[in-house]
Amino acid sequence: MIHVRNISFSYPDGNQALSDVSLDIAEGETVAVVGANGAGKSTLLALLVGILAAKEGEIEIAGIPVKKGRLEEIRRKVGFVFQNPDDQLFMARVYDDIAFGPRNFGFGQQESKRMADRAIEIMKIEHLRDRAPHKLSGGEKRNVAIAAVLAMDPEVLLFDEPSSYLDPKSRRNFIRAMEALEHTKLIATHDLDLVLDLCERVVILKQGRVFADGSPMDVFLNRELMEESGLEIPLSMQRRA
Repeated sequence: MIHVRNISFSYPDGNQALSDVSLDIAEGETVAVVGANGAGKSTLLALLVGILAAKEGEIEIAGIPVKKGRLEEIRRKVGFVFQNPDDQLFMARVYDDIAFGPRNFGFGQQESKRMADRAIEIMKIEHLRDRAPHKLSGGEKRNVAIAAVLAMDPEVLLFDEPSSYLDPKSRRNFIRAMEALEHTKLIATHDLDLVLDLCERVVILKQGRVFADGSPMDVFLNRELMEESGLEIPLSMQRRA
């Protein structure tokens, strides 16, 4: 579903964010991308959805190349939940934010309503339906932003730090909702306990390169590897490490 081959990317200031990254993610996989600050996690997600353009290498999503001229197709396939939900919410009412995507893609009123209602049900936010997004808590905004992406019925879901802003109950609800979805999911996160709860595979980036790729248990219990990556073993595993 996601094919990344020999991707490199530098920002205009000369910062080399990614160097020769290759990665394949199968349909239906839930994969975490972790790493210290500046490892390249957010840059990788931005490249996958075409917010940034790779200067070297190739990216394909469901067989479609991520390049100029194909981005509308890519954005029908890929839903991206930004780190800050305020970057996604701009309407006067929660429901209108969630229905905006289907309407923008040309679905009729009834179909847009069906798609929005389904996303609201998945995220269990019916009680927020008529609220003003700017008056919501951080966790509520996060749940609305996720619902707005789900409403567009993408095949691939990209999440940048999805557990930020979430209280424990909202975090559990997020995990429950994601477990119920069959989408291919790529999650960039510092929350390693979330990775244990949700992901079958974890990729560690270090200084813009793939440093490790394996099951969360195998990777996180390798104390030397974690230290070299600038990461700490998850709290729930430290007694076993």
